[in-house]
Amino acid sequence: MTFEAECLTHGCDWKAAPSTDGAAVDVECMSHTGRSSHAGFRRLCTAFAMVERIE
Repeated sequence: MTFEAECLTHGCDWKAAPSTDGAAVDVECMSHTGRSSHAGFRRLCTAFAMVERIE
């Protein structure tokens, strides 16, 4: 799984670096809030699946 986040404040283009560690993305969001007072984020969690056919 890959976790990502982006700031929802109008005009702010901040995005957290994608990571397999969801807690690391949370820390990046908290750091952004501390620097900018922006408090809304969209979080994404992407999972990939590989299918192997067995004949």
